[in-house]
Amino acid sequence: MKILTLLIISFLSIFSINNFIYATDDLETTQSTILRLSDDIWKMADRIGEMADRILEMADKILKTQEIQSKNLEMTQENILKTLNLMEKSIDSNNNMLKALIDSNNKVADCMCKGK
Repeated sequence: MKILTLLIISFLSIFSINNFIYATDDLETTQSTILRLSDDIWKMADRIGEMADRILEMADKILKTQEIQSKNLEMTQENILKTLNLMEKSIDSNNNMLKALIDSNNKVADCMCKGK
């Protein structure tokens, strides 16, 4: 990013200096204009650098958020699997109890039928 900024500054400086030298014959005016332009370019470069720093900070925050969310998602998936396993065990247990009740009921019905 800094290399690109320096290249842009160099290009702008050369282009602007050439234009100002040809536009005016007064060396002092040209020098002061070049100095002001150079100062403006450096201020702009500093602002670009500050913006780049802010972008990097935001990127770091985004990465940290993704790491946290990834862990949260993993924990959520594990909890869902545990819940499904518990539900399966509960259903199996209920099915076994229901089967036992049906078997018991059938035995009672068989006894009642034999007694008639």
